[in-house]
Formats: sequence, C-alpha cells, structure tokens
Amino acid sequence: MYSEEKLKEAIGTYNKIASIYAKYTEDKLMQFQLARFESMLPGKRILDAGCGVGRDTLYFNEDGYEAIGVDLAEALLTEAKKIAPSAKFKKMDFRKMSFKENSFDGIWSMCALVHIPREQIVTTLKEFHRVLVDKGVIYISVKRGEGEKDEVDEKYNNEARTFVYFELKEMEKYLEEAGFTILSGESNDVWVEIFAEKN
Repeated sequence: MYSEEKLKEAIGTYNKIASIYAKYTEDKLMQFQLARFESMLPGKRILDAGCGVGRDTLYFNEDGYEAIGVDLAEALLTEAKKIAPSAKFKKMDFRKMSFKENSFDGIWSMCALVHIPREQIVTTLKEFHRVLVDKGVIYISVKRGEGEKDEVDEKYNNEARTFVYFELKEMEKYLEEAGFTILSGESNDVWVEIFAEKN
C-alpha cells in the first residue's frame, strides 16, 4: 500500500531531478484544458495545487489571473521562481493548507494527486472544497489504472517514483463524496481528467 514514506521518497526524487524536470516539462502546456478551466471560473483567484516548476502558474498569471502555486518539493519551487519570477509560490502540503475558506475561484491539480495515498484522497479533496468559493471549479488529472506502481524514467536519471493510479468512475466518486458536482470527466489509456464544481 502506498504510504507516507513513499510520498517523502517522491518529494526527495523531485528535489534531485528538479532542473531536468523543468527542462522536460516547461513547454508541455495543456492548452485546451487550461483555456477551458479559465472559461469556467467565477472569479480570478487560482490555486495551482502541486505546481511543480510553475509552468501553469505562469500561464494563469500571464492571462491576468491571480494564481499561486504550492508544492512540497523545495527544488521544484526554486525552478518555478526562475521560470515565473513574478508569480507567488509557497512550500505547502495541499492536504492541509493555511489558506482561509473561500480563498480561490478555481483549483488546478495537474498530475498532483498521483503521489497521495489513496485513503487520503477524499480528505484532500475536502480540503480543496474548503478553500474554494461556492461554484468554484476544480480540474484534476491523474494517471489511469489500478493500484500503485514504481516508475523509473531514463530521462530523469532512472530515479524511481511511486505513482497511485485511478479509474475515472473511482475519482468521480471521491469528488462527489467531497462535495463536488462532476461537470465532465474523460479518460484515455494513460490519463483521467475531470472538471468539477463545488456544491
């Protein structure tokens, strides 16, 4: 079972590979999803939860939104500040945040829940729910599949990371349990993507 220890190991891996990760992911924008997300928002405040190297935080800010990125990997945040020097970033565990209720109009969570133990997913989504305004929108992408698996990637110096996999219906159920209404959900061989709204 995926554990807190595995999460710490993943953070350690991201700290080791941060500069390589930045080079590989910096230009891989999910343009369609980003634009769709922005079109759904009731206001301008966005939380980029698990922001990594800040690529999407920068995109939102350049589009005139007030975005803040949070992550637990210090080295990723260092890279983020290079990529988006005018953006706001904080080292923070998005499972328990210091933000007040109703702080954000939208939460963008691109491939961030894949390192959270499955039994903590609903409580994490409830925390997202807490900091969103009513009718606030959340976008989530996770890897599709079952169980957990160690992945080793040559481009990241063969450093191992453990991923938690989800099926579409499973993640939709977790979101509904946490107080969200599903707006749309789809999956392919690799990814699950969901847009949802706070009830």
